[in-house]
Amino acid sequence: MIPIGSIVKWVAIAGIVSSILYAGNRIYEYHLDQIDNAVNTAKLETAVRLQEAVTIRDKALREQSREELEIIEKELIIERAKVNDLRRMLLIDHDLNRLLQRKPGLILTRVNKGTEEVLKELEEITQ
Repeated sequence: MIPIGSIVKWVAIAGIVSSILYAGNRIYEYHLDQIDNAVNTAKLETAVRLQEAVTIRDKALREQSREELEIIEKELIIERAKVNDLRRMLLIDHDLNRLLQRKPGLILTRVNKGTEEVLKELEEITQ
């Protein structure tokens, strides 16, 4: 027969060993959870930093585009002024009567074409 004291010892030892194993398993699972949390936190921080970098780059590109647009608009104003000056010079500097006497075909075709366009517009408006 096995003495009861030795059975109790073995049961107690088995209980202690199983408690230690259970505690070790819980500690291991806790450790894995901590690692998962650290990895997820690192991924989230990386995503946030990436989003911040994209936002900063987007703002920089918008500012650059706005500056380029302002430059283009200023150039457009200058070019429009040049075109207006050229139109004014064309009408003021050229003696259309003298040109009509020297080259009537050149002027008459343009005048007739302009007159035709004006009459068409007038006809469309009055309908």
